[in-house]
Amino acid sequence: MPKRILTVFLLLGWLVPLRIFGQTIFNGDREITVRDQLLYNLKYAQTEPDTFEFEYHKSPGLAFLLSAALPGAGEFYVGAKYRAAAFVSIEMISWLVYFNRKNAGENMETSYEKFADTHWNIGNWYVNSIGYTDYFGINREGFGSHSIWVEYNGLEYEAKEETLNQYIPGWDLTLIAERNLPYKDKTIREIRTRDYYENIGKYNQFATGWDDFNIALLDTNRRSPVKNSPRREKYLDDRYASNQAFKMATNFATVIMFNHLFSAFHAQIAAKHYRPPEEKAVSWHVGLVTDIRRRQPITGLSFSLAF
Repeated sequence: MPKRILTVFLLLGWLVPLRIFGQTIFNGDREITVRDQLLYNLKYAQTEPDTFEFEYHKSPGLAFLLSAALPGAGEFYVGAKYRAAAFVSIEMISWLVYFNRKNAGENMETSYEKFADTHWNIGNWYVNSIGYTDYFGINREGFGSHSIWVEYNGLEYEAKEETLNQYIPGWDLTLIAERNLPYKDKTIREIRTRDYYENIGKYNQFATGWDDFNIALLDTNRRSPVKNSPRREKYLDDRYASNQAFKMATNFATVIMFNHLFSAFHAQIAAKHYRPPEEKAVSWHVGLVTDIRRRQPITGLSFSLAF
């Protein structure tokens, strides 16, 4: 039953538009008077075809967002394929170099920290500085611009004489006794932070902590009185190489950031001004096909599309 009702409505939808001026197109041809012809001419001469042109436009906002997310995507969207390839290439190369240098820096950092853990300890630092406290050793009033921290019974203390004297009685004897013990077995342990790894290599104050230190490295006649021991020299070289790798990674991270920004603004501008050669205006035309010899003068529609 619903199908029949639907069929009836479809037939009515086709038949109703066919009735114009009380007649249908099925009446066929008829003789046209001069009066009829004049009326038809006046009526349909005013009918203008529905015609307009439009162009393919690109959204500057969308182009900006695409290239902000992935450099070159906005350029590809507006049709600048070679520029898109350039931005994508910069992005890929920058990420490859960034991860390469970052991983290299981390590997070298792990290596030099392990080297320091093996060849520098607080017991050596204290024992080797005895008798030369004007140049080396644990901080005291008026000496040393940098310090490290130690852990004792779960608490942390700055490695300064007045602090250790107050909170860790007999700390000096303990450092001597535990000098050659493994790190985990010591009761007073140096706290190995980033500053710790910087200080033990960079500053002469900590030079005596290296296990190949020799007092012959101290020459008070030199402007810089302390020479580097071979292991300290290697440590400094390895640390420098690691820092350079991290610096390179940071530089390429900056390149990546600017590549996103520059590509985004470039794509926005390109969306406003760039037109690829293959893009043309498209126009289409719709009009009525009429025949005034018929009682029903509208016989069809005309449609044209131009590229």
